[in-house]
Amino acid sequence: MIYINKQQEPEFLIEFKKKYPKKDYDSDEFFQYRSVLNESLRREQRGLCAYCCSRIEQGKSHNEHLEPRHPGTYISKRTLDYTNIVASCNNQNTCGKRRENAYNPDKFIVPTNPECENIFDYHLDGIIEGDEYTIDLLNLNDSLLVQARKSVVKILQQYQGDKELIKDCFMDETQEDLYPYYNVIKWYYNLL
Repeated sequence: MIYINKQQEPEFLIEFKKKYPKKDYDSDEFFQYRSVLNESLRREQRGLCAYCCSRIEQGKSHNEHLEPRHPGTYISKRTLDYTNIVASCNNQNTCGKRRENAYNPDKFIVPTNPECENIFDYHLDGIIEGDEYTIDLLNLNDSLLVQARKSVVKILQQYQGDKELIKDCFMDETQEDLYPYYNVIKWYYNLL
């Protein structure tokens, strides 16, 4: 997980809420804006899933509500709160699809928390450690994610500890999209 610094709410969302103050994310009126919102989120996150940091392509992710829209006995009032929505990959076994509506605000670590990057630690074998509730809820140690992170580490190890070269090749923050598993790259870079 890497910190997502939420940007200014998109103009279309501001206008929608002015025009339809009593409507929510699930309304028929908002349906046409879901893909526009998703693209805005994907750009804001530089092409990475909010939770696992895998690459998400346009149209291949979903709008993930940090506080779920339907967490149980009530409907959230934050369904159109831009600070409550991120883009998540569509992997059925991990991240937002895995979490569904499970949510404990006292336990769940969200990527909009500026400290989220300090809560998780990675290992050369691809395993992630840290907040067990969040790791288990999102299944962040799924075998495919572990293998992907391990592969990124192996690529980085080929640079034999050359921090500048790693930074130049994998950490160019001026690019539109970040390198997949940027969380692991940052961890490895800081490890050197």
